[in-house]
Amino acid sequence: MQIKARQKAFSRGDKSRYKQLCEKVANLIAKAKATYYRSKASEFRTSNQSKWYNCIYSLVNAENTTHTQFPHRPENLDLSDLAEKLQKAFTKPWSDRYTNVAFEIPEVNHPHKNNKPPLPSIGQVKAVLKHLNPRKATGIDKVPAWMLKQYHEDLAPVVYDIVCCSISQCCYPSLYKHALIFPVPKVHPPRDINNDFRQISVLPHLAKILEKIQLQLNIEDLKIKNNQHAFTQHRSAVSALISTTQTWFNATDCSKTGKMGFMRPSLTFVRPSTLWITIFF
Repeated sequence: MQIKARQKAFSRGDKSRYKQLCEKVANLIAKAKATYYRSKASEFRTSNQSKWYNCIYSLVNAENTTHTQFPHRPENLDLSDLAEKLQKAFTKPWSDRYTNVAFEIPEVNHPHKNNKPPLPSIGQVKAVLKHLNPRKATGIDKVPAWMLKQYHEDLAPVVYDIVCCSISQCCYPSLYKHALIFPVPKVHPPRDINNDFRQISVLPHLAKILEKIQLQLNIEDLKIKNNQHAFTQHRSAVSALISTTQTWFNATDCSKTGKMGFMRPSLTFVRPSTLWITIFF
């Protein structure tokens, strides 16, 4: 209640009331911390401060600690073996893929290779930068999202040049292919390194911007056309035949410029003069 009242005072611009409520909220937080300490952690406190820290480190499996060195801290451990095991576990699903397959150039050439790819406008790039989520994690390029969002007017021409060069040259920047992988345990404590960890990938924000702009430029080509009947829901060969015959019927029978031909099949084989065609304009 006090926090809501403080927010209302801030919205009204009542500075004196806002300061009073800030002091009340701070006192309530301090009292809550003291109550929690007395109920949960007071029995671990001893007269010697070093024993208090030794108890805390023992609870987090960091025993045999000293005042100057903590050998069980992550910065004092060699985690290269663990990182190698996690990499093998995360890349296991595609480890049996052939990575050295060489494709022939005619096999991968696009029929419209001579046509220039669509390029975005600088306003489109500026809109993407403006709508970035500033709370997203920073990738390996160390460019935070809040900076791109806050200075989108100044950075839009630079990002526009990067995106246009990447699309025109059909070359994806190598730095944007690297991601920071964080192994998050699915269960506590994790026991199986192959199944108990979920990989969270953090890509650079410029890589996400490039992908989003590419999607906006090619979204129409990715949509299923109305005349597509194969491999679509609620459609089959029957729906394709109905669509074809209905289109033919509408073009020939229902339009003013349609033409229809009639033939008497019973008299076709008697003599050629019995074959007649009536055309309506």
